Amino acid sequence: MNLADKVRVKREEKEMTQAELAKKSGLTQATISRIESGELKQIKSEAIKRLAVALNVTADFLIGDLPKMDFDDALRADETAKVIFRGYEKLTEDERREIRDFVEYLVDKKKKK
Repeated sequence: MNLADKVRVKREEKEMTQAELAKKSGLTQATISRIESGELKQIKSEAIKRLAVALNVTADFLIGDLPKMDFDDALRADETAKVIFRGYEKLTEDERREIRDFVEYLVDKKKKK
């Protein structure tokens, strides 16, 4: 997957429009469009960093060859994931099971949409 596809797929996964991603990243909607279409070949590192933060991915993921982020990259890129995993260690087995069940419920609910 190339940069254009990664940006588009991640944006769509987050149910954002190009305009919303532009606002969140500080780039213009036209720039987002040009990136996603593959028209923009040279992208400044600062723009890559902004896109990565806005999409909760790493810059390495956006410009690298990997089709998806590994667990460590995902954890590094997402503040919510950090909070969840730090708290997870403090939970009992029953509480962890509740978290797992809730996540499975949310994933199933999303699939039904």
